[in-house]
Amino acid sequence: MNFNAFFGISKEQIKKTCILCQNADLPLFSSKSTAGLFVKTADAPKAAAIALKNNFLAGDCVLLLKDSPCKNIILFGSCGARAHIKPGDIIAVEKTYNYESFSHTLFESGLHEYGVFDKDLIELFCKKYRKEKIIKADCACVSSLVLEPELAMRFRNGGPEIFDMESSIVLSGAKKINAKALCLMYACDHIEKNPLGAPFDAKIKQKISSARKKLAELILDFCNEL
Repeated sequence: MNFNAFFGISKEQIKKTCILCQNADLPLFSSKSTAGLFVKTADAPKAAAIALKNNFLAGDCVLLLKDSPCKNIILFGSCGARAHIKPGDIIAVEKTYNYESFSHTLFESGLHEYGVFDKDLIELFCKKYRKEKIIKADCACVSSLVLEPELAMRFRNGGPEIFDMESSIVLSGAKKINAKALCLMYACDHIEKNPLGAPFDAKIKQKISSARKKLAELILDFCNEL
Protein backbone atom coordinates (compact mmCIF):
# COMPACT_ATOMS: atom_id res chain seq x y z
CA MET A 1 0.00 0.00 0.00
CA ASN A 2 1.31 3.44 -0.94
CA PHE A 3 1.87 5.52 2.22
CA ASN A 4 0.84 8.84 0.68
CA ALA A 5 -2.36 7.37 -0.70
CA PHE A 6 -3.29 5.68 2.58
CA PHE A 7 -2.61 8.71 4.82
CA GLY A 8 -2.97 11.64 2.43
CA ILE A 9 0.45 12.97 3.52
CA SER A 10 4.05 11.89 3.10
CA LYS A 11 5.87 9.70 5.60
CA GLU A 12 8.16 12.62 6.47
CA GLN A 13 5.17 14.65 7.69
CA ILE A 14 4.39 12.14 10.45
CA LYS A 15 5.47 13.30 13.91
CA LYS A 16 7.23 11.47 16.75
CA THR A 17 3.90 10.95 18.54
CA CYS A 18 0.78 9.76 16.73
CA ILE A 19 -2.73 9.90 18.18
CA LEU A 20 -5.08 7.28 16.73
CA CYS A 21 -8.78 8.02 17.02
CA GLN A 22 -12.10 7.53 15.29
CA ASN A 23 -13.18 9.85 12.49
CA ALA A 24 -15.76 11.59 14.66
CA ASP A 25 -13.12 12.38 17.30
CA LEU A 26 -10.62 14.13 15.03
CA PRO A 27 -12.01 17.66 15.72
CA LEU A 28 -10.99 17.17 19.37
CA PHE A 29 -7.37 17.28 18.25
CA SER A 30 -7.34 19.57 15.20
CA SER A 31 -9.73 21.67 13.14
CA LYS A 32 -8.05 20.90 9.81
CA SER A 33 -7.26 17.54 8.24
CA THR A 34 -6.09 15.87 5.04
CA ALA A 35 -7.98 12.87 3.70
CA GLY A 36 -6.24 9.73 2.51
CA LEU A 37 -7.95 6.65 1.15
CA PHE A 38 -8.46 5.05 4.57
CA VAL A 39 -7.61 7.66 7.22
CA LYS A 40 -7.63 11.38 7.80
CA THR A 41 -4.49 13.00 9.21
CA ALA A 42 -4.20 16.28 11.06
CA ASP A 43 -1.39 18.35 12.46
CA ALA A 44 -2.00 18.58 16.21
CA PRO A 45 0.37 20.34 18.62
CA LYS A 46 3.35 18.00 19.18
CA ALA A 47 1.55 15.09 17.46
CA ALA A 48 0.02 13.78 14.27
CA ALA A 49 -3.64 12.92 14.76
CA ILE A 50 -4.78 10.00 12.61
CA ALA A 51 -8.50 9.30 12.32
CA LEU A 52 -9.60 5.83 11.27
CA LYS A 53 -12.48 5.64 8.81
CA ASN A 54 -12.73 1.89 9.56
CA ASN A 55 -11.49 0.51 12.87
CA PHE A 56 -10.59 -2.85 11.31
CA LEU A 57 -7.76 -1.04 9.48
CA ALA A 58 -6.13 0.13 12.71
CA GLY A 59 -3.47 -2.55 12.38
CA ASP A 60 -2.62 -1.63 8.80
CA CYS A 61 -2.38 2.01 9.83
CA VAL A 62 0.20 1.20 12.52
CA LEU A 63 2.21 -1.16 10.33
CA LEU A 64 2.51 1.52 7.65
CA LEU A 65 4.10 3.86 10.22
CA LYS A 66 7.22 1.70 10.13
CA ASP A 67 10.32 3.73 9.19
CA SER A 68 8.42 6.98 9.78
CA PRO A 69 9.31 9.48 12.55
CA CYS A 70 6.63 7.87 14.76
CA LYS A 71 8.00 6.46 18.03
CA ASN A 72 4.94 6.79 20.29
CA ILE A 73 1.36 5.76 19.51
CA ILE A 74 -1.55 6.86 21.69
CA LEU A 75 -4.88 5.17 21.08
CA PHE A 76 -7.86 7.34 22.08
CA GLY A 77 -11.36 5.97 22.09
CA SER A 78 -14.48 4.82 23.87
CA CYS A 79 -15.05 1.45 25.47
CA GLY A 80 -17.74 -0.68 27.03
CA ALA A 81 -17.35 -1.18 30.76
CA ARG A 82 -18.17 -3.95 33.19
CA ALA A 83 -17.66 -4.70 36.89
CA HIS A 84 -16.70 -1.54 38.84
CA ILE A 85 -15.98 0.69 35.83
CA LYS A 86 -18.73 3.27 35.24
CA PRO A 87 -19.78 5.30 32.18
CA GLY A 88 -17.72 8.48 32.13
CA ASP A 89 -14.67 6.95 33.80
CA ILE A 90 -11.28 7.59 32.18
CA ILE A 91 -9.11 4.49 31.80
CA ALA A 92 -5.45 3.76 31.11
CA VAL A 93 -5.28 0.23 29.72
CA GLU A 94 -2.53 -1.91 31.23
CA LYS A 95 -3.00 -5.07 29.20
CA THR A 96 -5.33 -6.17 26.43
CA TYR A 97 -6.52 -9.63 25.41
CA ASN A 98 -6.82 -10.29 21.69
CA TYR A 99 -10.18 -11.66 20.59
CA GLU A 100 -9.31 -10.73 16.99
CA SER A 101 -7.33 -12.24 14.14
CA PHE A 102 -4.82 -9.47 13.36
CA SER A 103 -2.52 -10.18 16.31
CA HIS A 104 -2.75 -13.90 15.70
CA THR A 105 -1.78 -13.48 12.06
CA LEU A 106 1.02 -11.01 12.78
CA PHE A 107 2.80 -13.08 15.43
CA GLU A 108 1.18 -16.51 15.06
CA SER A 109 0.14 -16.09 18.67
CA GLY A 110 -2.78 -17.88 20.23
CA LEU A 111 -6.15 -16.19 20.41
CA HIS A 112 -7.06 -14.68 23.78
CA GLU A 113 -3.42 -14.04 24.68
CA TYR A 114 -2.68 -10.62 26.09
CA GLY A 115 -0.15 -7.87 25.48
CA VAL A 116 1.04 -5.16 27.86
CA PHE A 117 1.09 -1.47 27.00
CA ASP A 118 4.19 0.60 27.76
CA LYS A 119 4.45 0.72 31.56
CA ASP A 120 6.58 3.86 31.64
CA LEU A 121 4.05 5.80 29.56
CA ILE A 122 1.17 4.55 31.72
CA GLU A 123 2.90 5.58 34.94
CA LEU A 124 3.97 8.95 33.56
CA PHE A 125 0.43 9.72 32.37
CA CYS A 126 -1.29 8.58 35.56
CA LYS A 127 1.19 10.42 37.78
CA LYS A 128 0.95 13.68 35.82
CA TYR A 129 -2.85 13.64 35.89
CA ARG A 130 -3.47 11.91 39.21
CA LYS A 131 -6.07 14.54 40.13
CA GLU A 132 -8.22 13.23 37.28
CA LYS A 133 -8.56 9.84 38.98
CA ILE A 134 -7.40 7.79 36.02
CA ILE A 135 -8.37 4.12 36.44
CA LYS A 136 -5.95 1.40 35.37
CA ALA A 137 -7.76 -1.58 33.87
CA ASP A 138 -7.41 -4.56 31.55
CA CYS A 139 -9.21 -4.77 28.23
CA ALA A 140 -10.56 -7.39 25.84
CA CYS A 141 -10.37 -6.42 22.17
CA VAL A 142 -13.51 -7.82 20.58
CA SER A 143 -14.73 -7.37 17.01
CA SER A 144 -18.44 -7.61 17.80
CA LEU A 145 -20.75 -5.36 19.82
CA VAL A 146 -23.40 -8.08 19.78
CA LEU A 147 -21.08 -10.63 21.41
CA GLU A 148 -19.78 -8.29 24.14
CA PRO A 149 -22.50 -9.18 26.70
CA GLU A 150 -21.85 -12.90 26.19
CA LEU A 151 -18.11 -12.38 26.66
CA ALA A 152 -18.71 -10.23 29.72
CA MET A 153 -20.56 -13.16 31.29
CA ARG A 154 -17.43 -15.30 30.96
CA PHE A 155 -15.55 -12.77 33.07
CA ARG A 156 -18.14 -12.36 35.79
CA ASN A 157 -15.69 -13.87 38.30
CA GLY A 158 -12.79 -11.68 37.18
CA GLY A 159 -10.95 -10.65 34.04
CA PRO A 160 -10.89 -7.64 31.71
CA GLU A 161 -12.99 -4.74 32.98
CA ILE A 162 -13.47 -3.02 29.61
CA PHE A 163 -14.06 -3.99 25.97
CA ASP A 164 -13.02 -2.25 22.77
CA MET A 165 -12.31 -3.00 19.09
CA GLU A 166 -8.76 -1.71 18.47
CA SER A 167 -6.52 -2.00 21.53
CA SER A 168 -4.75 -5.34 20.96
CA ILE A 169 -4.56 -4.65 17.22
CA VAL A 170 -2.78 -1.33 17.80
CA LEU A 171 -0.53 -2.83 20.47
CA SER A 172 0.53 -5.72 18.22
CA GLY A 173 1.20 -3.34 15.34
CA ALA A 174 3.25 -1.05 17.58
CA LYS A 175 5.28 -4.01 18.82
CA LYS A 176 5.97 -5.03 15.23
CA ILE A 177 7.35 -1.60 14.27
CA ASN A 178 9.16 -1.07 17.60
CA ALA A 179 7.01 1.86 18.73
CA LYS A 180 5.78 2.51 22.26
CA ALA A 181 2.01 2.30 22.70
CA LEU A 182 -0.41 3.83 25.20
CA CYS A 183 -4.15 3.16 25.25
CA LEU A 184 -6.42 5.75 26.89
CA MET A 185 -10.19 5.39 26.87
CA TYR A 186 -13.40 6.71 28.35
CA ALA A 187 -16.27 4.38 29.22
CA CYS A 188 -19.38 5.13 27.16
CA ASP A 189 -21.67 2.39 28.49
CA HIS A 190 -21.85 -0.45 31.01
CA ILE A 191 -22.26 -3.77 29.22
CA GLU A 192 -23.95 -5.49 32.17
CA LYS A 193 -26.17 -2.63 33.41
CA ASN A 194 -26.60 -0.13 30.58
CA PRO A 195 -25.47 -1.66 27.26
CA LEU A 196 -24.78 0.47 24.21
CA GLY A 197 -28.03 1.97 22.91
CA ALA A 198 -29.84 1.80 26.24
CA PRO A 199 -31.21 5.13 27.51
CA PHE A 200 -29.08 7.17 29.92
CA ASP A 201 -30.27 10.04 32.05
CA ALA A 202 -28.95 13.50 31.23
CA LYS A 203 -26.45 13.49 34.10
CA ILE A 204 -24.68 10.35 32.85
CA LYS A 205 -24.71 11.58 29.25
CA GLN A 206 -23.02 14.77 30.39
CA LYS A 207 -20.43 12.80 32.36
CA ILE A 208 -19.56 10.73 29.27
CA SER A 209 -19.32 13.82 27.06
CA SER A 210 -17.13 15.62 29.60
CA ALA A 211 -14.85 12.60 29.96
CA ARG A 212 -14.38 12.42 26.17
CA LYS A 213 -13.37 16.06 25.94
CA LYS A 214 -11.23 15.98 29.09
CA LEU A 215 -9.29 12.92 27.94
CA ALA A 216 -8.56 14.55 24.57
CA GLU A 217 -7.26 17.64 26.38
CA LEU A 218 -5.04 15.52 28.62
CA ILE A 219 -3.61 13.66 25.64
CA LEU A 220 -2.76 16.88 23.81
CA ASP A 221 -1.02 18.17 26.93
CA PHE A 222 0.75 14.86 27.50
CA CYS A 223 2.28 14.98 24.02
CA ASN A 224 4.49 17.80 25.32
CA GLU A 225 6.19 15.22 27.55
CA LEU A 226 7.09 12.84 24.72
